[in-house]
Amino acid sequence: MTTKFKKLKEQLSNLEEGELLTKSKLTNKKNSLTRGPSAGPKWLRYLLFSGFLAVFILYAGIRYVGSPDVSLTPIDDLTTWVNQPDQELLEGMGTWMEEMGYTGLTTEDLIELREQGVTATFTSRIRDLGYTDLTLDEVVRLAQNDVSSRFAAMMKELGYTLTIEELIQLRQHDVTAYFTSNMHDLGYTDITQDELIRLRDTGVTTSEVQQLIEQRGEQPSIEDIIRYHISNQ
Repeated sequence: MTTKFKKLKEQLSNLEEGELLTKSKLTNKKNSLTRGPSAGPKWLRYLLFSGFLAVFILYAGIRYVGSPDVSLTPIDDLTTWVNQPDQELLEGMGTWMEEMGYTGLTTEDLIELREQGVTATFTSRIRDLGYTDLTLDEVVRLAQNDVSSRFAAMMKELGYTLTIEELIQLRQHDVTAYFTSNMHDLGYTDITQDELIRLRDTGVTTSEVQQLIEQRGEQPSIEDIIRYHISNQ
C-alpha cells in the first residue's frame, strides 16, 4: 500500500468519525428540542425556545421559496442537510472501496451504502479480520444487524471462527462479546454459538450463572442453567 493511499485512509477515517460526531450532536439537539424546554433556569429555557423559533422561521422560509416536501419539519430538514456526506468524503470512500475490489460504484451507490450504515473504514476493518471475499450485500447486512468490527474481532479473539451469517445470527439474538467473555470467565470456555443464543433467548444473565455456581459448588451444565432460570421466573 502506497504512502499516498495510507494518508487517504487516515483522512477518510477522520472525516467519517467527524461526521458521526456531528450526527450524534445533531440528534441530541433534535431530541432536546422536540421534547420541549427542560426544567432548567428560566433564561435557559427562553434561550432554547428562541433558538428553536429562529430555526423554524429560517427553514420555513427556505422551504417556502424552494417548495420542498411539506411532510418534513424544519428540524428534519436540518437533519437531512447535515446527514448529507460531502464530496470529499464520497470521493475518498469511492477510491478506498475500489482499492478493496468494489469497482464501478457511482456517487448514488456510495450515498446509499452510507445510508445503510456502511463506510469504507468499516468494510476495511471487517476484511482485515479475514473476510476478504466479503460482498457488498454482506457488508450491508452486517451494518444493518449491528455487527461491528469490534464485535467480530473480539469473538475471534475468544476463539470463535465465524462466518458472516453466524456473526449476523449472533447479533440478531443479542449475543455480545461482553456476555460471551463473561461466560468464559465463569469457566464455560467451550460454550458454543448455539448455546450462547439459547442463553440470550431465554434471558439468562451471567450474574445468575455465577449465583448458581456458588449455590451448587460446581459448574452446572447449560441445560441446568436454562432450567434454573425458567423455574425462577
